Amino acid sequence: MSNPEYDKLMNDIKDKSESTKKNYRLQYNKLYKLIQENDNPLYIKDVSQDKIIKLAKQEKTTNSQQALLNIAIVVKKDNKKDNKKLIDLRDKNRTQLVEETKEKNIILSENLPEYEELIEYLEHLYDRSEWIDYIINYLLIHFNVRNKDLVFDIVTRKKDVNLKDQDDDKNYVWLAKDKAVYYRKDYKTAWKYGRKENVIKDKKLLMALRRVFACQKHNESCGVFIPTLSQADYYIKKATYKNLGEGKYFKIAVKHFKNDLQKLKEMSENRGTSIDTISNFYDVSKQ
Repeated sequence: MSNPEYDKLMNDIKDKSESTKKNYRLQYNKLYKLIQENDNPLYIKDVSQDKIIKLAKQEKTTNSQQALLNIAIVVKKDNKKDNKKLIDLRDKNRTQLVEETKEKNIILSENLPEYEELIEYLEHLYDRSEWIDYIINYLLIHFNVRNKDLVFDIVTRKKDVNLKDQDDDKNYVWLAKDKAVYYRKDYKTAWKYGRKENVIKDKKLLMALRRVFACQKHNESCGVFIPTLSQADYYIKKATYKNLGEGKYFKIAVKHFKNDLQKLKEMSENRGTSIDTISNFYDVSKQ
């Protein structure tokens, strides 16, 4: 059965990233099913804000509430319907989320290792020639990326990066003679910040990249960066120090550089995250 409301929504977000579109689809379908009461299908735009709020408040977590509120707000706005109550609750929840995160971060800060331990672990990986884990940790530590950013192709010809192809959403590392250029278009906030490009001349990273690329060229197991892409989060976390994962790596970095505004701006740019978001959700030193 055709759903013009859903079709309109997906058409309006057609330029967003695939991950964003997937999330919109999931949340729309979830809320759409929740509002159905009988054999006559209801559309989200026609359901009262009070009913949507009631349904959202039945969710177990504030984040789940936010997801339903967000999709309802977008659909209501898209169809020129009043959404003020929904926005008010979403804003109230945001304040609550910030406070909840601060409390969790205070507890977390007592158990996180120091930034220097991550650097020591990185050097340990290089000394042991664990090239793939070295690359993962290097990019997490020095470019503050998320898991998704670490799914990329290594190429030796710049033309293989497809910079002019607007439909190419892949990430690449172009391995040149004396540098590597890290191109990212498939990351969480790409829809907002666009393609990112970082030039890297670190000799150790270049060595690691060349070793992995050589393995890939000869179809050897040492060139398999992430065995199963659908489980990338698992493999990346496994590669990190004490299985900390990328989120905790970033919190450690924020804590370490908390008094260096220029460095925090650089981290914000690298990650595609605003300074306010970093302060509210990643600064484990805030009381």
